[in-house]
Amino acid sequence: MTGWRVGALVLLALASTHASAQGGFFGFTEGYETAGTGDVGDREAEARWRVALGLGVGAGPNFQGSDKYRIRPAPFVFAGYGRFFVGLGGAGVNLYRAPGWGFGAIVAPSGGRKENVDQRLAGLGDIDRTVNLGVYGVTYTRRFLTRAVVYTDVGGEGQGTLARLDVLARFRVDERVRFFAGPGIGWGSRQYTQTFFGVTDEQSARSGLPAYQAGSGVNNLRLTAGANYRFAPNWNLIGSATASRLSGQAGGSPIVETRQQYLAFVSAIYLFR
Repeated sequence: MTGWRVGALVLLALASTHASAQGGFFGFTEGYETAGTGDVGDREAEARWRVALGLGVGAGPNFQGSDKYRIRPAPFVFAGYGRFFVGLGGAGVNLYRAPGWGFGAIVAPSGGRKENVDQRLAGLGDIDRTVNLGVYGVTYTRRFLTRAVVYTDVGGEGQGTLARLDVLARFRVDERVRFFAGPGIGWGSRQYTQTFFGVTDEQSARSGLPAYQAGSGVNNLRLTAGANYRFAPNWNLIGSATASRLSGQAGGSPIVETRQQYLAFVSAIYLFR
């Protein structure tokens, strides 16, 4: 797996984490890695720019715990050269890569939450956007991919620390069609969970929701499945769906209307060679 593809995986992990965490979505989760690089070898791929652009549509809840959904455009922009990569989900560097595994560092923007996106949030106030700094690790074989990302708010907006772990099985039908599926788990710090799921006394008075102090712990269990279809040498059609369940202190929040959450997208991506 070339470094630019590892970078794409990490940005996709951040994008999908932000999607489930903040109620928006960038549209791409695990699928882009399956796009492939044709017959290009690792050294050749690392020695030149790799650029990909895509556009599609995605659907997800208004906010974490919402029982209402909305549909949005789902753009994708990615560029990588050597160890470095940048995209809508942030930027980073592959610090080390060996056959079957690697790790690196990332910096990424994080969306906040606007109380006007849903009546349920009225009186809770806005959560401002911030910047996250983090690290990641990836292991992979022909059939399986494991990806871990940990990042923390360095912008001072109280979004704390988030971690996620995903394990995907990959099935190759032929040179053009691939499927992927697997479970994932998310963890949030006390600060993160309180910011997005807690209700202070002041917020309780304004919103009518009961006060709630949230602590750290596992907050999300999920299952993702999708497919990639290479319908032309440079074009890929990717679709993915994720079913997740809010757990622990996050799932018990009075803000949550339903623990069951769903994300889905379909998109076309063009890979410049």
